[in-house]
Amino acid sequence: MATEIVMPKLGLTMESGTISNWLVAEGDEVKKGQALLEIATDKVTMEVEAQADGILRKIIVPAEVETPVSQTIGVIAAADEDVSAYGAPAAPAVPVAPVAPTVPSPVPVAPSAATQPAVSGNARRPHRASPKARKIARERGLDLATIEGSGPGGRIVSKDILAAPATAVAPPVAARGQVDLSRAEQVAAERLTASYQQIPHIHISMEISAVWLQQFREGYKLEGKKISFNDLIVKATARVLTEFPRVNSFDNGSGFSYAPEINVGIAVAAASGLVVPVIHGADTRSVEEIAMEGARLVDAARHGRLSPDDMMGGTFTISNLGMFGVSRFTAIINPPQVAILAVGAIENRVVAAGSDSFAVRPQLTLNLAADHRVVDGALAARFLGRLKEVLETPGLLG
Repeated sequence: MATEIVMPKLGLTMESGTISNWLVAEGDEVKKGQALLEIATDKVTMEVEAQADGILRKIIVPAEVETPVSQTIGVIAAADEDVSAYGAPAAPAVPVAPVAPTVPSPVPVAPSAATQPAVSGNARRPHRASPKARKIARERGLDLATIEGSGPGGRIVSKDILAAPATAVAPPVAARGQVDLSRAEQVAAERLTASYQQIPHIHISMEISAVWLQQFREGYKLEGKKISFNDLIVKATARVLTEFPRVNSFDNGSGFSYAPEINVGIAVAAASGLVVPVIHGADTRSVEEIAMEGARLVDAARHGRLSPDDMMGGTFTISNLGMFGVSRFTAIINPPQVAILAVGAIENRVVAAGSDSFAVRPQLTLNLAADHRVVDGALAARFLGRLKEVLETPGLLG
């Protein structure tokens, strides 16, 4: 019996995905659990595994084509099974949204080469590499065509890249020409552009005293616990969101709906670009639990190990550029969320210490960007004011 391969739904808000690469050629035998293809969304790139043994009889949707969730994209069946009802095999045509190859050819290719059959022997298709291997190859400037794979079916894996000789270096940057965004980066760019153009952002800023933040962090440090300022801010924000559920909601076009949980996304700069893993149930976790989960997510993001569950379900986002020395900034809302908090660096600033005196105190600036259709200025100001109160009050922060 034929087994349909469908575009998976990787989250409540996912409506479509894009096939980055087919890892198995049409006509190849596959085993249950074997990686068949890679799916790219604006949040994550993941592999889709075969759900049955058989032969990949048809590739219905080619790479780089955006496809609605649940649509059939391929068929696994026995060699003698009739699969004509599933439509014609995908033609190797130019993708709908052309994307430059990950690694350009090191030498010019004659125009007629496009019509020639694939080279046999040690040469392999560029997609015969894991996502992590391709990412490391890009970072190190390595040419995948010169690397021998040790994975199943000759697939290139990360250890092959790490052991690659110097001769595998790709052409100089000047010879590569334009570098296009990956499909996941393109989708993220499209979503953020739409957000910036279509959502009426309102920005509210407040300066916060960081005296208690520093003292709390030092106290945890003396206990041998590694707690960051961001962990404390996540905890405080989650607490305040319980009091302001409208800030923790989703825009649905004609109105808004309250989120059933408080799941705080933390923006992380990874090698593959900006990603936003999610701390689920942040309001129910202690500071120590938030710190442990946050550390796990950041490490997974920077090493390309985030799972779809790590990326899905966010209801509010925090973007912290304080570690880069950024004093203050504004952020773009990640729809369908209705707000995002931008956190600046803790800096010693001159503040009023009385009616006629001044002092130098640690301060930081918080900027709340909110969707004005759902969160008006007064509500945004009350939310940020309450967050300031919590961060500045030891009894509330603890």
